[in-house]
Amino acid sequence: MYRKLNKMSIKHAAVVFVSLFFLMAGQVFADVAVIANKGISVDSISAKEDKKLWLGKSKSLGGTNVKLADLKPGDASRDQFYANVVKKSGKKLKSYWAKIVFSGKGTPPKPFASDADVIDWVAKTPGALGYVDSGAADDSVKVLLIDK
Repeated sequence: MYRKLNKMSIKHAAVVFVSLFFLMAGQVFADVAVIANKGISVDSISAKEDKKLWLGKSKSLGGTNVKLADLKPGDASRDQFYANVVKKSGKKLKSYWAKIVFSGKGTPPKPFASDADVIDWVAKTPGALGYVDSGAADDSVKVLLIDK
């Protein structure tokens, strides 16, 4: 009887572990939405255009000068956004912005602690763009791009 109980406990533990793994993996690899203030005249953006904006190589979108929001380092959405859209790791990004700031050619996006903070700032700031977990985006902002 003890062996049966032990084998069943191991099976249940394995099922719970696998379920939690896939649940957490879904959180880590959630879609990221690029959002904009509703006053921006465009309704979508390509990943290429987005990359130029977040690297400071382009400063306007649809004739509007943009202000960019960023999530804090270590945020899963930030890591996915920079890896998939901007094509830079955190270390390379830090080095890139250090050079840009030192040369006086630009400033990095404004950092925020959470998706909610980014959404609130983008909704209230004319010309603002940001990115958040796609599940966090609401009707106070315009979604321009979904990175899957």
